[in-house]
Amino acid sequence: MANIENKLLIQMILKLGLTEHEQLEPKSTELLRLLQLKSAGGVANLGDYAKATICIDLATGLLGLPFHNETALKLSGLKKSAYANSKRTLEKILDINKIIGINEICIQLGLNQVQEEATKLLDSYKRFTGNGNVEVDFAHPQYATMAVFQACKRQKVKPPKAKLVSYSHLKPAQWTLLEKNWEKFLSSAADLSAASKSKDNKAIEADNPTEERLIVDERVSGHKHSSPEKIEPYVNWKKRMLEKAYRELRALQQER
Repeated sequence: MANIENKLLIQMILKLGLTEHEQLEPKSTELLRLLQLKSAGGVANLGDYAKATICIDLATGLLGLPFHNETALKLSGLKKSAYANSKRTLEKILDINKIIGINEICIQLGLNQVQEEATKLLDSYKRFTGNGNVEVDFAHPQYATMAVFQACKRQKVKPPKAKLVSYSHLKPAQWTLLEKNWEKFLSSAADLSAASKSKDNKAIEADNPTEERLIVDERVSGHKHSSPEKIEPYVNWKKRMLEKAYRELRALQQER
C-alpha cells in the first residue's frame, strides 16, 4: 500500500512540475500517511488523487515552495470550492496552522522582486495602525497579501489580484475595504514624509546660515545703509579676529 501511495505522489509531483524540489516528496508522504492515521473516515469522500494533490499543496506551503493551483485543480478532479473546503478540512485534521507570510506569497506567485518593499510597507502599516486603540491581529494573511499587492502597484508590477484575494481569506467586499484603508495609510505616510522633509530643511537653514550672511550681520548691525563694497572680506575678518583673540589671551596670561 505504501509503495502505491509513494508512486502516486511521485506521479503527481511530476505533473505539477515540482520534481526539482527533493524535500517535497518525503514531506508529502509524511502528510499523506499522517492523514490516514488521523482522518478515521473524515475524508472518505475524497479520492486518492485529491488527497495526494492536497497533501502536496500543503507540503509546498510548509516548505515555502511554489505551487500551481490551476494544474492541481485538474489533477484533483475537484471543483474550486470543493478543493478549498477539502484543503481546510485536511489542515484541521493534520493540525497545520502555518501562517502564510510575505515570503511564502512572493515565492508561490513568482513575485520575489517586490518582497523587500512589501515587508517595509507592512512594518510601516503596523506602526501606523498601532497608534490607534484597536488591537489588530497582524497574523491574519490579509495584511501580508495586501502589502504584496501594494508593493506590486508601487513597482509597476501587475499584481495577480484574484490569487492574492484568495490568499487573504477575505471576501471581495472585505478586500475592497482593506484596500481603501491602505490607500489612506499610504497617503498619510506620504504627507508625513513630505512635512518631515520640509521641517528638516528649514531646521538646516536656520542652524547653518552662510558665513557671508554672518559677516554681513556682524559688520552692518546698526548700519542699514552700508554699501556692499565696504564689507570686509571674510579671510581678512577671520585673521583679524584670531589676532585679536590671541592678544587678549596673552594679556590675561601676563596679568596672572
